[in-house]
Amino acid sequence: MTPRNLIEELGRRLNTQLALDEAGLARIIVDGSLPVDFELDEANERLLVYAVIGILPPGRTREQFFEELLAANLFGAQTGPCSPAFDRERNESLLWFALGEDAHIDGAAVALENLVQQAEHWRDRLSGLQAHPPEGPATAPAAVLDSFVRA
Repeated sequence: MTPRNLIEELGRRLNTQLALDEAGLARIIVDGSLPVDFELDEANERLLVYAVIGILPPGRTREQFFEELLAANLFGAQTGPCSPAFDRERNESLLWFALGEDAHIDGAAVALENLVQQAEHWRDRLSGLQAHPPEGPATAPAAVLDSFVRA
């Protein structure tokens, strides 16, 4: 199924008009507050699907958020098919996944549902960290060589 056909079928499943525009972009708003974007990646023949979690503040809150998000993404244990990403230009954290031409509508619908759930969870977590910032200095990672056994 082509990415254009796939997004139109997702729209039918969601009971909404959904199609890529001339620039290869589309957007839905979930629950009136969560934009989910679709972007055609013609060079790789895939559809990118992503949701912005939020703009990250500097300091310890940023570090804590990244640590938690990356830990949750270890082997996809808690993020499923979604991958975390960071847009440096916009200072935004986001979750994304890609659908290739071999994607099936059922799998695409499940991945989209997971993206929405994950984005909502991580938006709430970021808001919580911003409301109650972590205290104290940043923790320094252990030196790599400290974990080796010395003879």
